Amino acid sequence: MNILYISQMGNVNWAGPAYSIPKQVAAQSKYDNVFWYHMKNDINKKWEEEYEINSTINYPTKKISDLPKPFNRPDLVIVEQFYGYGKLPIIKELVKGSIPYIIVPRGELTKKAQKRKLVKKWIGNILMFNNFARKALAIQYLTEDEMIESGDRWNKKSIIIPNGTEKKTLKKNIYNSDKIIITNIGRIEKYQKGIDLLIYACKEIKEELLQSKCEIHIYGPDVENQKIDIENIIIEEGLQSLIYIHGPVFEDEKVEVLLQSDIFLMTSRFEGHPMALIEAMSYGIPCFVTDGTNMAKEVEEYNAGWTARNNIESIKESLLKMIEEKNILSEKGSNSLELSNKYDWNELAKKSHELYKSLLSLEDNKR
Repeated sequence: MNILYISQMGNVNWAGPAYSIPKQVAAQSKYDNVFWYHMKNDINKKWEEEYEINSTINYPTKKISDLPKPFNRPDLVIVEQFYGYGKLPIIKELVKGSIPYIIVPRGELTKKAQKRKLVKKWIGNILMFNNFARKALAIQYLTEDEMIESGDRWNKKSIIIPNGTEKKTLKKNIYNSDKIIITNIGRIEKYQKGIDLLIYACKEIKEELLQSKCEIHIYGPDVENQKIDIENIIIEEGLQSLIYIHGPVFEDEKVEVLLQSDIFLMTSRFEGHPMALIEAMSYGIPCFVTDGTNMAKEVEEYNAGWTARNNIESIKESLLKMIEEKNILSEKGSNSLELSNKYDWNELAKKSHELYKSLLSLEDNKR
């Protein structure tokens, strides 16, 4: 198949799509003839160095018809993410044309995500995006929970292909005996990332956490200028010797932080399929996750850590259980590593190839 990937994520190192989309395209290129067309001039240097990427520098018209053959008439277009394409000619081509396309919304269609900037999205959906979603060959969700949370009002046809990871040469083997180092890596953001829920849950069991010498370290960029507000809440609740906020970490520094951690924590209210969590599991680190991460069912099934609902009481109870079970961190870490093996990029690309072929075959039979 000739597959055209289009993307428009920002040139940042901390966002999940900036990592997962290039990996997805590269893996798919082993099974199909692919062309990656990034709809911005600003390109991450790592993308240029490691992947075959084309941008609006190379093809400024932002039209499929102006791309080189055979990608001016590809068999399939994969649209990475949902919003942000509204004014681009390429979307009008897709909606009005005959080229099949699949949308990978990466969490943007869930009910909770739709509540953010509600009025703006409501207007945009009516004017443009509902039609864009409805005319897609299918919506490609990252997890079953994301599909359920999004509902079928966008498009009656959907497939599930998760984000992936690569097998690591390093593995978490030694756990702290005198304390528990708990790590979160992601944006410093109070609502979506559930940092407020975490803080208030920790407040209720502060003494138990301190007695167990727990340290919660949160690493990430302060994209929405919330760091000071979060740090003030931590101080107001007297948790400054328990919860620490740090800047972002990348590459070798991130690996070092992960391997020094005993538990990877994510209390998000909603996610697509969090790359940071999958990566932590690939090092064999046990996880503490809420339902909003879309990974709680798998973590429970594999006994790869601890899970909680997205409320203070549930997070509190699961943190207490985590403290009680700190003697089985190694066992849960091994299970976490086993779980990560489900998300090998090459296996996911093979699955994608077969699903795409099946969808295109069904579409051809309709004509």
